[in-house]
Amino acid sequence: MGAAADVRRRNPRGEGDRLRAALMEAAAELLLEHGSAQRLSIRSITARAGVSPTALYLHFQSKEELIRAVSIAAFQDLWDFLREAAEAHEGDPRAQIRALGEAYIDFAESRPGHYRILFATTGRTALAGPPGPAEEDPGTAALELLLGAVAGAVTDGRDPQAVAQQLWIGVHGFVMLRSALPHMDWPSPEEFLTTLHAAHLGPD
Repeated sequence: MGAAADVRRRNPRGEGDRLRAALMEAAAELLLEHGSAQRLSIRSITARAGVSPTALYLHFQSKEELIRAVSIAAFQDLWDFLREAAEAHEGDPRAQIRALGEAYIDFAESRPGHYRILFATTGRTALAGPPGPAEEDPGTAALELLLGAVAGAVTDGRDPQAVAQQLWIGVHGFVMLRSALPHMDWPSPEEFLTTLHAAHLGPD
């Protein structure tokens, strides 16, 4: 199946909910095709969804609000991956960090469309707006999950946020480069995470 397939969602019950889902699906597909949120228009989104341009305003105040809804849905899937991984190692911050890295790579590989929308779409962040509070924004909640684990693992006075950012940059870079250059001799995710954690957290 293509990358757009993993951003499709089963339409919930009710005509209104089906229309909302169809608009989100259309916007997600166009984001993947164009690689830029700025190239999307209300007309192109509604044409892909098979409805009139005015139909979008029945559920979203603007194109920006629709793109934010698509972003939140993708972040919710990432949050679900990460939360399950962290909960499996409750009380062991280092094991949580390792599990979070594994879950992040798993998400990127099993949900490539979601991952591209979140981290490889030009202009998405500007149009979607700034992150919200953790209780409303699964992207913020996912970051706070990593920060909490790092805060429990770093005991040498370093800033947990700086360490968390370095870990995230490392895993994200590994995912993106391995995808862009698949023929290079990359280490396995397990080997990479072992090296990354030793560099930033010290040996187990």
